[in-house]
Amino acid sequence: MAQNQHLPIYTSVYIFVREIYRIKFKLPRTLRYDLGQAWVESGLKILKWVVLANRSSSKERYLLRLLLETEVQWTYLRLLLDFRGLSAGEFKVVSERLSEIEKQAQAWLRWQKNVKNTRKK
Repeated sequence: MAQNQHLPIYTSVYIFVREIYRIKFKLPRTLRYDLGQAWVESGLKILKWVVLANRSSSKERYLLRLLLETEVQWTYLRLLLDFRGLSAGEFKVVSERLSEIEKQAQAWLRWQKNVKNTRKK
């Protein structure tokens, strides 16, 4: 089992969470303490699911939760863009990072399913 810090997805999520924290502090007060806080908490959940998936023998359930939380993140991002909490440039950077995380999680899930199917044979 690799340490969390060695996983590419962990690094991606860690950078993503740092970025959303940085942006949260720049949000207008009307967004910072409700939508901004929910956005950060959702990002922390993604980090949590990566750590738990890595440490668990049953990774699939954590990876599915991680992917579900990325969908929540897309909704928050869109709302923040619509309410002008994010600039177009910030949206681009953060959405690229989120897309990268999603792809890595899907690849990890596919790998996990293949390992599971191989063991059954």
